[in-house]
Amino acid sequence: MEEKNQETIENRANLTIVRYANCWEDADILVQALASKRGGSFLSIASGGDNSLALLANHPSHIIAFDLNPSQLACTELKIEAFRKLSHTQVLRFLGVLPTKGRKSCYFELRDHLSIESRTFWDQNLDFIEKGIIHIGKFENYFKLFRTRCMPFIHSSKKVQKLMQPKSEEDRVKFYSKKWNNLRWKLLFKIFFSKKLMGKLGRDREFFKYVKTSVADRILERAKYALTKLPTNENPYLEYILTGNFGKNLPFYLREENFDLISKNLNKITLFKGGLKEVFEAYPSTKFDGFNLSDIFEYMSESQYLEELQQIIKTSNKGAKIAF
Repeated sequence: MEEKNQETIENRANLTIVRYANCWEDADILVQALASKRGGSFLSIASGGDNSLALLANHPSHIIAFDLNPSQLACTELKIEAFRKLSHTQVLRFLGVLPTKGRKSCYFELRDHLSIESRTFWDQNLDFIEKGIIHIGKFENYFKLFRTRCMPFIHSSKKVQKLMQPKSEEDRVKFYSKKWNNLRWKLLFKIFFSKKLMGKLGRDREFFKYVKTSVADRILERAKYALTKLPTNENPYLEYILTGNFGKNLPFYLREENFDLISKNLNKITLFKGGLKEVFEAYPSTKFDGFNLSDIFEYMSESQYLEELQQIIKTSNKGAKIAF
């Protein structure tokens, strides 16, 4: 039986560091899934801020971007101010997509528009600004370890380049089975993305407390899907993992064609520190048309999960959609 008074994730894990400098759920799918209600109200995990910003392209009336981690809210807020004050190219330079030497001076132009909490965080971490804030997360550094320490033992850089070249689905399947999916790939992948190693180096072991299945097997299965079913030359997330940055492939919120639309809707996003329960208590009369909840249910016991779902139902408008 489950314990009745289980500690919530904020009491079990360190929520003071930047865990995710980017959002690792596909924003194109998210935006499409929650696009049914123009002018609706949405509740979105802040995380790195990317997908909450992407949802602004749906012309919402209001988005509440919430997170338990103040460092994640600082990331989101700084990205919002960058969109508000900078051009598209300047945003790409400031965040770390394009090279530049002026990130710190750019930050000081944005600094006075930030909340005291966010300003204090970034003032204490100016080295993060210099690196480009899309590269500072614990999860991004975990991928860097995989790219620099594991991949050289699995495949050459030339083989990685071939993986990223345009191919038909039939050719991607052949390449994966005959050229990519060797014993070293399967073995080192399963070790590196194991629950134990990912919990120590990438996320937090407490995030896996209620995960009963093999994390490595599940991720390997999804990796095969991404490398065969999806065009590898068009995937921004794959490009970042294998090269260390976004290049010609940008996530939804950073694409030039979405920049003006997102920038014009920045006044519709509100940041909130807390979890689902605290959001519902702070906005008791708000009914939501969509929820972007990332992976928060992984952190919960089954009883907590069911309790949160009941609350979501109570605060949903008819036809509301949940993405998680």
